[in-house]
Amino acid sequence: MSQDIITIKGTRKGLVILLDGNRDLAELKGALAAKFAAARGFFQGAPFILSPSRPLSSSEAAELEELCRHHGLVPARTQEQPAPGTPFPAFSPAKGAPDGLPTALVERTIRSGQELAVEGHLVLLGNVHRGAAVRAGGSIFILGTLRGVAHAGYPEDEGAVVLAWRMQPSQIRIAGAVARAPGKAEERPYPEVARLHGGRIVIEPYGTPPGEAAVSFLLPAGGRSRRRGGGPGRRARSGS
Repeated sequence: MSQDIITIKGTRKGLVILLDGNRDLAELKGALAAKFAAARGFFQGAPFILSPSRPLSSSEAAELEELCRHHGLVPARTQEQPAPGTPFPAFSPAKGAPDGLPTALVERTIRSGQELAVEGHLVLLGNVHRGAAVRAGGSIFILGTLRGVAHAGYPEDEGAVVLAWRMQPSQIRIAGAVARAPGKAEERPYPEVARLHGGRIVIEPYGTPPGEAAVSFLLPAGGRSRRRGGGPGRRARSGS
């Protein structure tokens, strides 16, 4: 199975792709492609390094690196380990977010009662527990589960997004817009992204054009608890 052949781990320098050296090149490429397909573009723009359990030939390394590039990953730069919270230059901002903002790559879990704030984009390798909060001047990318509060685009960037591997937020803010999730929202087994659309915060599967996938509308703070999802190709209704 691909899970046994390929393991992808997040570090402060980016993604480390662990390769089972007992497999041949075709198996490695097939398992790696399956990993990327399952992630549905979630790793796009992330820096990476290959970490095989046996030495790779130059041609093997080149083919595996090209496969990673094809799926939007970027070879990591060789540099000293940055301190937590410092800008990470190799990661590209999300499409639609303002250019020029630094990106902070943080590897930790934000627990209840804790708050993490950065000036630019935030890439968090960890979970945000209920009762915890993260805030960024740009977009927020959570390679984990979001159960707490996420505030992207602080204070007024309406083009920022919040992306999470598992989206179960208690509240999401984008610029000045505030919304909360219903208390009994179902867990979806794929990455999702929250963005402003028509003045409302919506959640949709990551990697699909806006308006072409099922959409769940978050409620304005203080609204009644309701979440609706449409089928593929349909927009969920926001009315009662």
